[in-house]
Amino acid sequence: MESFLYLFVAFSCGVVFNIFWGYILGLGYGIMSYQQTTADCIRMMAKNIQSVYEIQQLKYIALEMMNRDEKYIEFQKQIDKTELKSIKNTVIRNYINSTPRRFSRFVEFHDWDSAMNYLNDIYNGGKS
Repeated sequence: MESFLYLFVAFSCGVVFNIFWGYILGLGYGIMSYQQTTADCIRMMAKNIQSVYEIQQLKYIALEMMNRDEKYIEFQKQIDKTELKSIKNTVIRNYINSTPRRFSRFVEFHDWDSAMNYLNDIYNGGKS
């Protein structure tokens, strides 16, 4: 009878250990997955902003080819600069707000510049 009690205690300890091990392992995989997803999302956002910037440069070249006034072109540049800054901040703010509470402490950026620094750290420092 005593051996059944020992077997039951050993089985119970194994079940408890398995539950905790599974939780810790799942949390670790979740964190690693979230960090990789964050890096990929920032890369995608940066590429999209780069495309917008290149399109704006083409627009300025086209305005010069149409012999538009220099003040008009400068005005367009200021408007585009303001809009691009707004887009950058909105994208980062929306990303941070959509982060699950469980992973919110792993977000290492708060604006566009800090997100780009985070991305540079990943490229240069081997994070990810």
